[in-house]
Amino acid sequence: MFQYAVLQEIIPGNPMVLAKGVLPRVQDKDPTWRAKAVFTATEVEMLLLQSSRRSASARRVCHRVLTGLRTGQVSALRWSDYDPEIEPLGRISSSLSYDSVRKIEKATKTGVTHEVPVHPALAKVLAAWKLTGWRKWMEASPKQGDLIIPNINGDHRDVRKALEDFHEDVERLGLRKRRQYDARRTFISLGLDGGASKDLLQSITHPRPLDVFDLYRTPAWAARCEAVAKLKVELREGEVLQLKQPGRPAGTGDVAETRRKSSSRNP
Repeated sequence: MFQYAVLQEIIPGNPMVLAKGVLPRVQDKDPTWRAKAVFTATEVEMLLLQSSRRSASARRVCHRVLTGLRTGQVSALRWSDYDPEIEPLGRISSSLSYDSVRKIEKATKTGVTHEVPVHPALAKVLAAWKLTGWRKWMEASPKQGDLIIPNINGDHRDVRKALEDFHEDVERLGLRKRRQYDARRTFISLGLDGGASKDLLQSITHPRPLDVFDLYRTPAWAARCEAVAKLKVELREGEVLQLKQPGRPAGTGDVAETRRKSSSRNP
């Protein structure tokens, strides 16, 4: 703002030009929260399970824990951005992001296209969503130009509203409250834990070239798919139930335990 005022000759100089070290370092109010801002593989499976059901709404399918994309990018994804036929894993191409304040689609934060291999568990969720859930949600068959996770009016999902819905779903599952943005941290963390290369994960989540060398390096698609496949997450079949922990009221634990009932097993 002050720099603009200088250029417009409204003020003679920028009073906010400070020497290095004058302002304090940016620090978290709670220095321990970042270590907790991640979902475990079991928690991811719980989110995916409720996202895969026929009754799942768009709010649940948008739990993008297996893409590493930002919330605005997910809101702008259309079916034309998803190619499930590419081998060895399908591909999501994200070149746009939805700005909930200005109500427009714009370029991604870094101005580059993210090409994300679709994890097998996520591919199952998307297949079920396109075949039944989306049709039921919008009362129509999805077209290539339609948003993958629209709101009830077929428009982009507001980022703030998506966060509120996410908090409700996390609470419903008995999980500790976290942000949707922590799904991005989870994607990277689970990938590293599974043995994926940091460079390959970075090419998916942060594809912007860092130096001249990066301009000449494009990781093979198969290598990026292999990195995503190292996320040890499965789409479990059955029902997720919250179990009461001994000596504590139901739903008060940090992480809800789960019990899965096989459909082929008698009660």
